[in-house]
Amino acid sequence: MSKILVGRYELLETVGAGGMAVVYKAMDSLLGRVVAVKILREQFASDEGFVRRFRREAQSAASISHPNIVSVYDVGKEDADFIVMEYIEGRTLKNYIRDKAPFPAGVAIDVTRQVAEALAHAHAGGIIHQDIKPQNILITKDGRVKVTDFGIARAVSSDTVTGAGDIVGSVHYLSPEQAQGRTTGAQSDLYSLGVILFEMLTGRLPFDGDSPYAIVMKHLNDPPPSLTELNPAAGPELEKIVNKLLAKDMTRRCADAGELLSDLASVEAGRTVAWDAADGPDGLGGTKVHDNLGQPARGGGRQEKRRRKLIRRATTAAIALVLLIIVVAGVSALLKVLYVPEVAVPDLTDLTAEEAEAKLKDAGLTVDPNISYAFSDTVAKDRVIAQSVPAEEKVKQGRAIEITLSRGMALLKMPDLKSDHPSLENAKNRLTQAGFSAESIETVAESSSTVAKDHVINQDPAPGAESPADGKITLWISSGETYVMTVMPDVLSFSSAEAKKILSANYFVITVKTERSTLYPPDAVISTDPAPARPIMQGGAVTLVVSLGPGPPV
Repeated sequence: MSKILVGRYELLETVGAGGMAVVYKAMDSLLGRVVAVKILREQFASDEGFVRRFRREAQSAASISHPNIVSVYDVGKEDADFIVMEYIEGRTLKNYIRDKAPFPAGVAIDVTRQVAEALAHAHAGGIIHQDIKPQNILITKDGRVKVTDFGIARAVSSDTVTGAGDIVGSVHYLSPEQAQGRTTGAQSDLYSLGVILFEMLTGRLPFDGDSPYAIVMKHLNDPPPSLTELNPAAGPELEKIVNKLLAKDMTRRCADAGELLSDLASVEAGRTVAWDAADGPDGLGGTKVHDNLGQPARGGGRQEKRRRKLIRRATTAAIALVLLIIVVAGVSALLKVLYVPEVAVPDLTDLTAEEAEAKLKDAGLTVDPNISYAFSDTVAKDRVIAQSVPAEEKVKQGRAIEITLSRGMALLKMPDLKSDHPSLENAKNRLTQAGFSAESIETVAESSSTVAKDHVINQDPAPGAESPADGKITLWISSGETYVMTVMPDVLSFSSAEAKKILSANYFVITVKTERSTLYPPDAVISTDPAPARPIMQGGAVTLVVSLGPGPPV
């Protein structure tokens, strides 16, 4: 891919795709940094409504800056509108949930806190996200949470009402007010975050069904399953937070992200979370119509006022029910249009990336552009060794499946055992610590006059070479000196230092004795045992008799 936008952003590879735009990894040639470029799909470029929404995303996202929000650097247009964003190395929270859930409570709280801090910052700037879901939450390699895709975020204003024909957000994470086409606010984002918190702690969604319509109806009517029944380790206080976030009535949820952060801090500190569950965990409550509502008032004005108040409540509830039926009918029609069938995931094991892509395409699926790699002793290089969804499992048509390709057999770097001549035991320890198998080490004995016995002389493979973990390794180990028969050198009259130097060349073990002498000067060798020219084995014992003086008279 060699396309360059506005002479500055070189598109390197596709890293993601959504319903409205395609995301590319790119190089900013001006600043010399890697960025992500989000380009509006061609089929929407001529649609003024989509273009307005896309530009609104850029304006909304560019107005906020926070460590837990993906930064927006630039906007532009070349053939189609595009946004330049911070490039994040990491995975989506959805992938982590799929692989690791249920999370420990501490991990789930940490992720929720970071998302809440991002939302608190955005909400303070008058921006709601409206599409909080784990697919829009990235986890960097160092564990930082980054909220992305403010694709349908908008500045909070008097016209933030989403019509029934314009329901936004993923159905599983949709707040009741979004499903009903009512005014959305900060509590709508918090409801979606409550769904994610439940999913992290249990590994399942609180509201699921056979169709989008069935899921929406559960959001509107059903209380969430008991968190502590599904995961007792989560504890009752964390369950209070989940129920508080998933209250149907926006006013019964956390007032804002700051309140949620305070509740999370209470759980970590072992304090009680404030939550009035008197009206039930779903927060719906109920309006009780008394039997005597239609009877004349008795007991004076107070009872009459109370009766009128109850009548007004009942009337309001009836009107709300009628409106709900109308909205649900509209939602039902929309969801039937949006319904996506499920397909079985094929087995991709041992296929090349191209073969896997073709097989997924035949099944109505795609390959996730974020391909992983791992070593394998059984699967050939560049062939599939794992897939994110098991074979034969049903998923929505069009879903992207992650694949892991083999790097081939793992190769390890050989340590240097040649330079410092370690002992055999030390050498084996260094090899196993480097990842090599102890069973693959072979030794060959070799005499050496320079390397101590039982120490490494040489190695194969050579230092720095790459070798399989269970590949054959040969170590040549010193068996010590190989001594031969020789004759005793004549060192008479030599100084003791000179004599020792000559004798050491044959590895003799030297003992020095001294005695007075008037014939030899001080420090001169008087005699040796054995005597000069006598046969002796290399490495044998030699005694030097050295003069103490005074030596011959002057």
